[in-house]
Amino acid sequence: MESSTSNPSYGATNKAEIKALFGLLFLAGLFRSGRKSLIDLWSNDGTGIEFKTIREEKSSVFGFQKDITIVSYIPKPRKCGHMMSSLHHDDEVDPESGDQRKPSIITFYNSTKSGVDVVDKLARTYDVTRNCKRWPLTVFFSMLNHAGINSFIVYMLNNSIERKKTNLRKNFIKQLGLSLLEDHIRKRKDNPHIPRNIRRRVHEMLHEEVPGPPPKQPRRSQRCSFCPRNKDRKTLNGCFKCNAAICKEHANLMCQNCTDLDNE
Repeated sequence: MESSTSNPSYGATNKAEIKALFGLLFLAGLFRSGRKSLIDLWSNDGTGIEFKTIREEKSSVFGFQKDITIVSYIPKPRKCGHMMSSLHHDDEVDPESGDQRKPSIITFYNSTKSGVDVVDKLARTYDVTRNCKRWPLTVFFSMLNHAGINSFIVYMLNNSIERKKTNLRKNFIKQLGLSLLEDHIRKRKDNPHIPRNIRRRVHEMLHEEVPGPPPKQPRRSQRCSFCPRNKDRKTLNGCFKCNAAICKEHANLMCQNCTDLDNE
């Protein structure tokens, strides 16, 4: 296509003309496969592209290529549905549709399309996606949603669980998330720099016994290990780790929580 600047004999090409050209190319491929020509599409008055004859209600028109079949079905006046299939390769009409005379392509789609709607609904109910402009991360979030749905189906089949129970999928996703976090949580609970209340909560999540504070052993009066011998300073206090006798001058105070964390 040339614009008016390169060839003055032609007018400027607008977007509508480009779209019309692409539409003609698609229609040419469709009708060439059905051994029809574009003249069958052109209206008698030349005002636009339309079917030459008015199609009756509940009628179907098929187009065939090597591995693709396209059908155009009119369920009611002013309504036309188009569908493409790589599974069907004939113009069969489903006899069970009765007076509707629906093509087998459409009835097969209607019998299986609910699966896509159910998956979309389940994914939206417990959605892991976050607002992000990076498409690889968006694809990854979608994979996580579908992985959670598939794992739930496998879990139900392996355990013969009925779907009538409430909050079944919610509890499953909760346990799934905790099981994926378990290894990381076990490493965190051994970190002495984490507050004691958080570590206690981790033990409860792992169904482990919460360790209590170490028992205090009674001590007898001893000479401080750091004071000179001539001072002969006696004390009842001892180091928490090495149990060496220390006086208040050489001792560093710690609260009970920090002492318990350091001992775990």
